[in-house]
Amino acid sequence: MTLNKFEELSYVPSYNAENVLFSLDVDADLTTLFNWNVKQLFVWVAAEYKTRTYEKNQVILWDTIIEDVDEAHIFLKDEKLKYELTSFERELRNREINLTLSWDIMPVVGVLKMQGGRDTNVHQINLPQKYVKLPQNY
Repeated sequence: MTLNKFEELSYVPSYNAENVLFSLDVDADLTTLFNWNVKQLFVWVAAEYKTRTYEKNQVILWDTIIEDVDEAHIFLKDEKLKYELTSFERELRNREINLTLSWDIMPVVGVLKMQGGRDTNVHQINLPQKYVKLPQNY
């Protein structure tokens, strides 16, 4: 997973918050996670970062449910965020953010296996120091 295109870090007066928009490229083959006891996978991309206000901030930016092994190779190009990254504390400028692809395995029977991939699927981005909004055709 990588950052495809950074689009915007802006202040939104109506929310009194900062907002970040970008797109992702994801190429993740999760087919090996499927077996006779896997009903579905819940897959998500999360942003994690530290601020002065909170030691740990986590925000889900994109998610999907995969119910069949034939759908388990995720290939996304220039995928827009499903959920915006917003900070009401206005502490996103000049921030280091880790993007992580994770999944939960929901079995047919037995215990839910939570948060696979957290340590191996991390991509780090650094947000700009100033507010930026790139043109639409960029």
